[in-house]
Amino acid sequence: MEDFILGAKHITDLNGIDHILFLVALAASFDLTKLGRMTLLASAFTIGHCITLFLAGLDLVRASSAWIEFLIPLTIIFMAISAILGTSLVAPPISASRSFRSLTSFSILRNLTYIITIIFGLIHGLGFSSFYRIAVERGSGIVLPLLKFNLGVEFGQIIILLITLSIFSLARAFGASQRSQQLVVGGITLGLAAMMAFQNHPF
Repeated sequence: MEDFILGAKHITDLNGIDHILFLVALAASFDLTKLGRMTLLASAFTIGHCITLFLAGLDLVRASSAWIEFLIPLTIIFMAISAILGTSLVAPPISASRSFRSLTSFSILRNLTYIITIIFGLIHGLGFSSFYRIAVERGSGIVLPLLKFNLGVEFGQIIILLITLSIFSLARAFGASQRSQQLVVGGITLGLAAMMAFQNHPF
């Protein structure tokens, strides 16, 4: 239970706001009606950092913390720019036609989204890796702590998404359009992530 709570706290802790910003940017085009879709994307993100954490816990992967702290905001910037351009990876372009070609292209893009989210999860997972090195040092097995920690992270992510999508749904109820939501959310997350990247650049 301790590892589950640690995972939930880690993802919801404002000191680790980079992970929260990533989820918010990922959800820039959505509201509560798309909670199921967002939960699947959050799970893809979890799978990505679960892989990295497992390898880090076995001490098979080590990465420069300076570079990881720089790469994480870059993943947020990528998602934020996608939202601003109106070509969100998690929703079809607003101007997309209903032609077979458009639907096929979006289907491919949607499947690619999971791959991209898993890759970004790999990067974010390196930011969690110290926990697993500590777990190994204290003599704990790696599999059970890893499972509990990631279940905690997944639970925390769902809480974040529920809050985020509720706010977005409220904005929609007051007349905000999907496009305006993309621009506002994308702009805010882009600005914050750009500052984080600048502050943590390893050059």
